[in-house]
Amino acid sequence: MGIFKKDIDVISPDTAEPINRDTVIGCGTAIEGIISSKENVCVEGMFKGKILSEAAVIIGETGRVEADIKADTVLMSGEVQGNIVAKTRLEITSHGKLKGNIKTRSLVIAEGVLFEGNCQMACDEPDGEPGTQPGNRTTDGKIV
Repeated sequence: MGIFKKDIDVISPDTAEPINRDTVIGCGTAIEGIISSKENVCVEGMFKGKILSEAAVIIGETGRVEADIKADTVLMSGEVQGNIVAKTRLEITSHGKLKGNIKTRSLVIAEGVLFEGNCQMACDEPDGEPGTQPGNRTTDGKIV
């Protein structure tokens, strides 16, 4: 599997339709930097940096990510170390491991997931970073 290979084998939990994997970081590939995409992003290899997508971000079972992720939808089966802001939905399958904070409208966590962090369920637009809504304390203890 290469870096920009297209496959259709991930099923949307909302529509039961296949999700196009428009940009793929394949197993055995390691990348560091910032990904900014209007399309779906799939990580099967290793990525370090920041991921911004107007569509879905898919972390496959072999995916290892050290990054903050901001996307419409995040489907996670691999490992993520970083904060996740998912505008519509975050789903973590039983193989998923997350060390970081979550901000989303809809959250599905399967049995067996390892999750270490805080979760903020956002009724309004979850645009900001997790833990920075008015009245919340930031990591340095200040009230925002």
